[in-house]
Amino acid sequence: MAKTDTLEFNKEKQGYSCQFTSVGKCVIQIDREKSGTLSIYAKLEGMDYALLYQYPSVSFNDNIIFYLDVQKGLSIKILSEVGIMNAKMFYEDEGL
Repeated sequence: MAKTDTLEFNKEKQGYSCQFTSVGKCVIQIDREKSGTLSIYAKLEGMDYALLYQYPSVSFNDNIIFYLDVQKGLSIKILSEVGIMNAKMFYEDEGL
């Protein structure tokens, strides 16, 4: 069954970040205040975050949607250099 979760972003020195555990294949939509660089990181337990993707500000406008396929259970971090107004993740929840 499909499920939608709201992603919560917090203000940091580098911008606005959100951390969560990967659910596997998903679609993420983020509505931002304006265009800016968006970076996606992942890590295995006990390791530091490694860059998966980086979308420069010229690649997207303020509102973006993208597909993310990262092994279920890995730690994910999304970092935006500009403010986030709303963010959601859509995925198939195999547990339902």
